[in-house]
Amino acid sequence: MADYVETTQEIFINSEDGFGTNGGDQVNKFRLNFTQEPFEAQDEAILRINMTQFNLQKNFYDVNETNNTIRISNTTVAGAGDDLAMSLGDEFISIPSGDYKNQPDIVMACLAQSIVDYLNSKLTTVGGSFSFVLSAGTTASTNIDLVTERGANSGRNAGGGQVQPSCFTGAIPGTAPQGTFASPFFRVNKRKYALRIVLTLPGVGTGDLNNLNLVIQCLNVPKNVSQVITTGGVLATANQQFNDSYILFGGARIENNVPNPALSVNPEQSFSIQVDSTNTKELTIVNPFPVAQGCNTTPNLYLRCEEAGNQSSATLETAGVNHDHSIIPSRILAKIPRVTNTRHEISYTLENVAGIPFFTNVTSNYLNHLIFSITDQRGRPITPVSISDFPNSVQQQIRNGTTQALLINQDFLDDTKTQNFVGNLFCDFAFKVSKHKRKLQKKILQTQQPPIITNNRMEFSGVIPNSVYSN
Repeated sequence: MADYVETTQEIFINSEDGFGTNGGDQVNKFRLNFTQEPFEAQDEAILRINMTQFNLQKNFYDVNETNNTIRISNTTVAGAGDDLAMSLGDEFISIPSGDYKNQPDIVMACLAQSIVDYLNSKLTTVGGSFSFVLSAGTTASTNIDLVTERGANSGRNAGGGQVQPSCFTGAIPGTAPQGTFASPFFRVNKRKYALRIVLTLPGVGTGDLNNLNLVIQCLNVPKNVSQVITTGGVLATANQQFNDSYILFGGARIENNVPNPALSVNPEQSFSIQVDSTNTKELTIVNPFPVAQGCNTTPNLYLRCEEAGNQSSATLETAGVNHDHSIIPSRILAKIPRVTNTRHEISYTLENVAGIPFFTNVTSNYLNHLIFSITDQRGRPITPVSISDFPNSVQQQIRNGTTQALLINQDFLDDTKTQNFVGNLFCDFAFKVSKHKRKLQKKILQTQQPPIITNNRMEFSGVIPNSVYSN
């Protein structure tokens, strides 16, 4: 309980109205002004902010630009006629933003399709194409055979000149979501996938996918002066090179940048990539770790307050510096968990009815404003949903038979602000500002010590015996 009960004030906030037009938005850097009734504490007291309630509906996508992007690169393959020919490539590719209904199968199928789309964009053989299946083979026997197909012929394991994750053995799992299974044990879901990429060439064309030197990386590289990534002459965005795709896809995290990995010696890989030794037009991509079960990478949100003086690890503070385990000053006020209610509605909710100790002491004795922001666990703002963001299938169905290119009217698109300014991405919360007594050291006058009388004469000493002290 506060020591000054009469000065404790409960404050209720809804960021929906007005905050989007005053220098910030509804979830990032919105300011509360107490200019009419500021809070003040004297030297014998401190001000404290204590969170009591928070709620934010999950009106943003589980899969978004902070976790849906990988880097993929390949070398040039020279071919003539119907043979395999590829142009040099080094790009960031992404799966579509959206909610995937907690289905890792759909997430990995979208990843496979994105990889296939990239490979087809680099394929210069006329009439050739890449396709995929979520399987290590069409029969149980080929699944078993692929387990042992590694080594010099694999092109990606020992002898193939690629660096594998240290915990990955190179074996293809027998848990393919499609195909024929030898026993019920093959149906055990471990959320590890074999993406089978198949090359089709016209006529009698030949080609060896080992020559691609395909490299796929889940980059988690903070964007600072020493780590700036450029692909194809285009500077990477902060979210592209510092991405949580390794969590979503179950890949190995890569924290080092090298220019065009496909051209470097022993590039790091986030996935196992091996070419079938019996058919070099087929390769299999396997994630070494399970795909994120909830198909999201935001289990908590973090409420930050500019006046709050707290501590956290560097990992939770910002994506702009290298992350380590050092404890540093931060502005984190509360950690808000992801909650699903009985109607399967998802929100980020904190109810401090049990006295959860999310509080911080204000460093100044005078409080006339607070600036709040809401971020993910990496210190990144929440990604708002774009107005023009609709599945391609929906747009195509609506515009079939018309000349309309976009589902959203361009005039509306130009005149409307984003979701975090005028849309439904906002929060409501409550907190208390209270005043508490604190221990004060006795004030010591920094003056010359009083004289001491000993043997009828005055002396100056650092020690004052009680028996001889005199005013």
